Amino acid sequence: MKNKAILFASMGVLACTVGITALAIGGANDAFTVKADPTEYSVTFDEDSTVKAVGDNYAIYTTTPRGAKVGVVGFDNRYKDFTFNSVSFRRLKLYDYSSLLKGAGAFEFSTITGFAISFSGGSVLCNGGSTYIDDVVSGYEYTELSITPDWFPEFTVTNGSVTVSSLTIWYSC
Repeated sequence: MKNKAILFASMGVLACTVGITALAIGGANDAFTVKADPTEYSVTFDEDSTVKAVGDNYAIYTTTPRGAKVGVVGFDNRYKDFTFNSVSFRRLKLYDYSSLLKGAGAFEFSTITGFAISFSGGSVLCNGGSTYIDDVVSGYEYTELSITPDWFPEFTVTNGSVTVSSLTIWYSC
């Protein structure tokens, strides 16, 4: 019985040694590399962005430098609060409202880390969960945010009408 205990203990030490060696060797392999910080990117929607009408809404999208299509949604064209790329709508949604972006072959942002919206005209509010900015400054870079689609982030006009010339979104993957 004593010999079996020594045998099992030896096999346990051997198994641990093999496992540690495999991890040490695998640590040099990129397949085991883990990134601690997400990579941040940015994309700008401007006059070169594509606008696709879908019912009373618009899928507004552009292509990232890596070739992915990402977008935002111009919601409810019956109201003319926002004007962007010759189309008008009520709200600018920063998520895939009613799968409009998906239908256009574009993606919503998984995490928005910042934005800068350049506009003329009235006043703009940004509401995205814990991010609430009641008087967005045109062209100002709002950074260090963490806005996800779960919070239904959007821009709303609070006074007058607004013409948007560009919208830059910083996001992480």
